[in-house]
Amino acid sequence: MSPILGKLLDSLYLDYTNVLAASIQIILLGIVTISLGTILVLWTIFLFKTKGQGTPNPKLPPKEFIVCGPYKFTRNPMALGGLLILIGEAIFYFSPSLLAIGVLYGVIVYLNAMYVEEPELRIRFGNAYEDYLKQVPRFLPNPFHWYKG
Repeated sequence: MSPILGKLLDSLYLDYTNVLAASIQIILLGIVTISLGTILVLWTIFLFKTKGQGTPNPKLPPKEFIVCGPYKFTRNPMALGGLLILIGEAIFYFSPSLLAIGVLYGVIVYLNAMYVEEPELRIRFGNAYEDYLKQVPRFLPNPFHWYKG
């Protein structure tokens, strides 16, 4: 759905009639980025189910605190995966509008994490989560700093 919306918006202000990027290298970069985002999302869903004993659905959240896999590097790997998918689509379709949608998505999930998810997780997981907050970045991983818990 988002590629259609992005290309529709692009057509309002761009004179670019190609559906995809013109370069095979750019198309491949988009595919790799989409693939990495998809793997990250699927990995976090798997961890929610197997380690957390729950789901990504806020009505059936994980019962256990998850600090393995991508959660050692970012507190929001599922949101980061979604952002990578949107950025990958923007690259693949050569769409500035999709890139803008991706940036907007990133801002929204960042603020949601800060003001909705983190206060809830502080209540649910207490001191363990407070310690985790001090060690792991909210969104973008820092390769030199990860959870050592």
